[in-house]
Amino acid sequence: MKKILLSIIAMASLSISSQAQELPKPSPSAEIEQRIGLTDINVLYSRPGVKGRTIWGELVKFDEVWRAGANKATMFSTSADIKIQGKELPEGDYSLFIIPAKEGDWTVIFNKETELWGAGDYKKEQDQLRVMAKMSKSSEMVERLEYRFMSVDEKSGQLVLDWENARLSMQIEADPSKQVMENINVAISESKEEDKWKVYRSAAAFARDNGSMTKEGLEWIKKSTELKADNWYSFWVFADLHALNKDYKTAILMAEKSMKIGQDSAKADDSEFSYQSRIQADIDEWESMK
Repeated sequence: MKKILLSIIAMASLSISSQAQELPKPSPSAEIEQRIGLTDINVLYSRPGVKGRTIWGELVKFDEVWRAGANKATMFSTSADIKIQGKELPEGDYSLFIIPAKEGDWTVIFNKETELWGAGDYKKEQDQLRVMAKMSKSSEMVERLEYRFMSVDEKSGQLVLDWENARLSMQIEADPSKQVMENINVAISESKEEDKWKVYRSAAAFARDNGSMTKEGLEWIKKSTELKADNWYSFWVFADLHALNKDYKTAILMAEKSMKIGQDSAKADDSEFSYQSRIQADIDEWESMK
């Protein structure tokens, strides 16, 4: 009797184990993440295959809401407010749906209900945003649906969907200015007094490279050079920011000061100032623009 009982328990355990085992999915899950500026954007989806079928207009019907993938509705997440196709999308998690069209642009939907299996329980009243996005014919057949980010820089990027012979593209904009200001203010308040000039200069260098915060950049680099007046690179950043504001006369003065500090420092070390020719090239350019 004891042997029979043990055999029954073993068979039951094997049955439970078999039911719980993980098996390959016909539409495997995938996830992509991209940082634009300081915003993290994530897409979690499943990847159905073409498998010899006609996708657009048959498997995926035109003019009907589609889950933008397979299995559970595709999830789109953003860590900060962004713009999709020029329209505001607040920070948060969304189900992503698409309405394909036989002609013209397709409708892309960001829905606030994130626990939907497919589009069966989709409710339009839960939409956070609808935008129109361009669909184009792809030159190559893509067997498995794929999302990817393209043309990414510090402010924008494209989210692209490729499947079968179609490509859908959405423009995403993520302005880092607000987060940058918050991060800079925190860094300044938390840095040691002897290091604050470096924090101000890093902030100013970002403003120079970003090109859209030159007013703040001038304030930051001014404070940096007031705290430490013998760093050649700081004055070169100062010069660049004045040039971006079309104040070429002051830019030249700052660049000449940068070169003098660099030359004096190199002379004290019995070496050559390696950035002299680059700074001089800036001066020559700004002289022609005065």
